[in-house]
Amino acid sequence: MLERLRAVDGFERAALAGPPQPITGGFWATLLLIRLTDAPDREVVVRLMPDSRLAAKETVFQREAYRQRLAVPRIHLFGDSDAGLGEAFLVMARAPGVPPLPGLDGIAALGRLPSTTRALPLLLGSVMAEVHRLDPQPFVVALDGRCPDTSELLDHWGEWAAALGRSDLVLAAARLADRRPSPSAPVVCHGDLHPLNLLVQDGQWTLLDWTAAVIAEPAYDLAFTTLLLRHPPLAVPRPLGPAIAATGRYVARRFQAGYAASGQPLPGKPRLDWHTALHSLRILLEAESWRQEGTVDQHAGHPWVSIAPVAVSALARVTDVNVGTVRWS
Repeated sequence: MLERLRAVDGFERAALAGPPQPITGGFWATLLLIRLTDAPDREVVVRLMPDSRLAAKETVFQREAYRQRLAVPRIHLFGDSDAGLGEAFLVMARAPGVPPLPGLDGIAALGRLPSTTRALPLLLGSVMAEVHRLDPQPFVVALDGRCPDTSELLDHWGEWAAALGRSDLVLAAARLADRRPSPSAPVVCHGDLHPLNLLVQDGQWTLLDWTAAVIAEPAYDLAFTTLLLRHPPLAVPRPLGPAIAATGRYVARRFQAGYAASGQPLPGKPRLDWHTALHSLRILLEAESWRQEGTVDQHAGHPWVSIAPVAVSALARVTDVNVGTVRWS
């Protein structure tokens, strides 16, 4: 990595100031903090990713977002899986700050409820509004057809359901295609906007992790973040579940209000419901694939594990399909 980084302007004399340090966070990529000497950035983050295609798409989105002056880390270097590190990788500037909600420990989260319910959803709404104000055309040109739209995603997920032997999800995908709302103007969608993908310091934020980014209508982004906020995947004792559920409903409404207050119109409920069902299909497919692969334990703590029952209901409401849940055992 260092050899390749030295080919980048400004990093010609870069040297390691210490061993790489693992960074916690994320379920898909491996993150390492690298400290350097004789470099314009004394700390860089290496992001190792198991899928070169998704890594290349993520790089395009993050680079163009940076070019359009969105607050994202600057990428210094990208390499695919053949570039010598065994996996595709990004080397980028280390962003300052900490996540506004540092983890999924429900007990700790309860102690932060007052500040969380006031400020966090408004912050998320304003960040999403700023993302949606980006000009999507340069992204489309840079992607050169490598970014599927939601119709292609739905086709792919229908094929995935068939490969997993889930006839109920195959039918649900077909019903979603039949009941798709008339399309609205597409925007840049982050696709995975939640508190753990933001860093905040001194009132300034930086948006991370563009793996799930697509060019789609705003409801695609809004539905996903609303779903996560409405049903927060927090680990809490059962008696505290109703309090977390009530807070989730309030936070989700406040997030949408923050988005609207930032000058972006909210889609209607039928459109949001359809996109919530679309995300629910993906959640159930990923969870089912873990079950069939026998890798559920490796994904312990992933939000999909707790949200899967909610996804079943959301998908069934829109498609009128009797969707079966994921049986983990």
